[in-house]
Amino acid sequence: MRSHRGKSTIDGVKRERGLAVIIAYKLGKGGLWLLIVLVLLVSMHMGLSDRLLGFAAHLRLHARVWSLRLAELLVSAATRRGLWTIIVALFADGTFSLIEGWALWTGKTWGKWLVVVSTSALLPLEVAAFVKHPHAVRAALFVLNVLIVGYLTNKALREGLALREGKAT
Repeated sequence: MRSHRGKSTIDGVKRERGLAVIIAYKLGKGGLWLLIVLVLLVSMHMGLSDRLLGFAAHLRLHARVWSLRLAELLVSAATRRGLWTIIVALFADGTFSLIEGWALWTGKTWGKWLVVVSTSALLPLEVAAFVKHPHAVRAALFVLNVLIVGYLTNKALREGLALREGKAT
């Protein structure tokens, strides 16, 4: 009698290359943002706030518009420090990116639509931010987000159609 080793269902899942790239992007970005938040907090605790201001101005270009706006509202009520705005924005964006990546990685039915809705809803804000402050990184991230929305929308619609056809037969 042969014994069967237990296999993880996630390990055996075959993913399209595009989906794997999006998952890696979301998880990598989320992890990086949270790592930067940790570094900023430790650096501030060590008294390096003045040196971090130049770094923070650079990071502001890469934060998502919604998380930056939310952070500015929260921080303006609590403190005037620009670094706190960046920390809150990166923490919010990093956490949400990890949730999106996890939802895609685990194959949650709603995962693709979460990324599609959250990303596409923010595209107009990203355009407005680009018009006010044009930057090559913002343009590249906008194009990347449009490609992600298009790819995941197409994939989710195809899977939904295949599911309906499978249930109909």
